Amino acid sequence: MNRLRAVFVVCWATLLSISAAFAQDLSSEQKSEVLKAVTDIVENRAFAVGVDLKKWPENLAKHQEAIDSATTPAAFVGAVNRALREFGMSHISLRTPQSAERRRINPDNVVLGVTFERLSEGLKVSAVAETSPMSKLGLSTGDLIIEANGKQPGAPRDLLVTEAEKITLKVKKSSGEVVELQLEKPQQGASPSADTLTWADSESAVLRLRSFNRTYDRSHISTLFQEAKKAKYLVIDLRSNGGGLANNLQHFLSFLLPPNAPVGTMVSKRTVERYVEETKGDPSDLAKIGEWSSRKFGPRGGNEEYFKGKVAVLINRGSASASEMCASALRDAANAILVGQNSAGAVLASVYGRLPHGFEIQYPVSDYVTAKGVRLEGNPLKPDIEVERSAPAATAIEKAIEKLKASGDKANPMGNHGSPIGAAA
Repeated sequence: MNRLRAVFVVCWATLLSISAAFAQDLSSEQKSEVLKAVTDIVENRAFAVGVDLKKWPENLAKHQEAIDSATTPAAFVGAVNRALREFGMSHISLRTPQSAERRRINPDNVVLGVTFERLSEGLKVSAVAETSPMSKLGLSTGDLIIEANGKQPGAPRDLLVTEAEKITLKVKKSSGEVVELQLEKPQQGASPSADTLTWADSESAVLRLRSFNRTYDRSHISTLFQEAKKAKYLVIDLRSNGGGLANNLQHFLSFLLPPNAPVGTMVSKRTVERYVEETKGDPSDLAKIGEWSSRKFGPRGGNEEYFKGKVAVLINRGSASASEMCASALRDAANAILVGQNSAGAVLASVYGRLPHGFEIQYPVSDYVTAKGVRLEGNPLKPDIEVERSAPAATAIEKAIEKLKASGDKANPMGNHGSPIGAAA
């Protein structure tokens, strides 16, 4: 515990030093240097099918006045991101030096042993580790933190405190009751490994996976699936799973699909160039490019002992990127039913690029199309069974199990495999 505390204090001290270093105003020269680097990345390295990134100067010009008047990193980033949003695609955004450092220290929406979903009303609790200080305070899944020391928290990091500080949380419980909780010490709880397997009944297991990012533990996931094999029905909870690493997704799918089953195609700039060179085809026809490409995406490795029971996947608007690829793959290849709300529709493979003066940009480098020719970017997955966002978390699980049991030996009774490329989301 002392070691964990020391690590936390070091990280917090780093954030404070970064904040202090960039509290001063930005000069015109600094902004110009950052924009030059952003322009090089956007025009020469970023990629998404059908998006003309050479229009960046045009988009930038629309917001030049706001960029010129920005004097702080936050104002500058806000103005530049409004220009980037003109492209209408996900996974492209500029980050302040503080935000870039925080991402490297804590890449997920996890603070003090709690996983959060960011909502307009505050921070909704997705999972709580039993050993975390938040759990000891009485915070539970489904709670909504609406205030932290009198202000609405915009991000989980707003809940970080030093040892000398106290933080008063105003929490709206799932019952509607509003209570106040006070946190005094910044202890690092165990990871709220929403990567857990629980049993709803003797035949039905629920596997909760919160991320495909660096918190994904392959050994732990393998252990969970050893237990899951005993189930007849498996509910995979990907709600508020924002995605992560593609190779972790491939590992996860290896426990659910036949070895090397193709579920989609990653389409890079080079893939499109080769397609045009060899076929003279349309560079914007993602379905045709995916069909043509021999480099298919799917489970990695051979696992003949994959789960062969019935599967349901829980999704919501916090389910993005790799989790959308996962849900789509299971619906297409394992007849899984989707339960919950529409997903994010944000499915582009991206990387991070460091910029002058500590800034950072996230930008896409590959598009993705499913084996059925569906582009998920801008085209959210629609659940087969919709559950209101305001419903208790357990409702979606109950409905999923009910539908799985009612389906008998039939394939997915809903038969909804998404809309074709170009259809309205």
